[in-house]
Amino acid sequence: MALTKTVTTIVTNQDITAKGETTLANCTEIDLETAIQVEIEVLVTHNGTATAGVVARVFFGAVTGDLGTAPGDECGIPFTAGAAVRYSFQTRASPRFMKVTVKNLDENHAATGVTVKATVQTVS
Repeated sequence: MALTKTVTTIVTNQDITAKGETTLANCTEIDLETAIQVEIEVLVTHNGTATAGVVARVFFGAVTGDLGTAPGDECGIPFTAGAAVRYSFQTRASPRFMKVTVKNLDENHAATGVTVKATVQTVS
């Protein structure tokens, strides 16, 4: 048996309007068939006068393309106004398919340069 880690970019350099969210249609779906561990990394830049950050929302499904309408996991990303933030968290590896969106909680300012990556560890 061998352990393998694969990094996949799910969302690439997207800007999110005030109170907006990236879409499931504009992110890469990850197949977790052989996954034993999943880590999500979010990169985001906040406006200097922003008052709220972002939340990563993880959607799961048993069938490709059918991820439902509610996230199965969420993680608030630490917030610092005017800063570029990189934050990682682990999520479940048990569902078959996964996508991640990022929701901007700030009511007046965009979150910019949003990138999401998944590191999936598998056994082969």
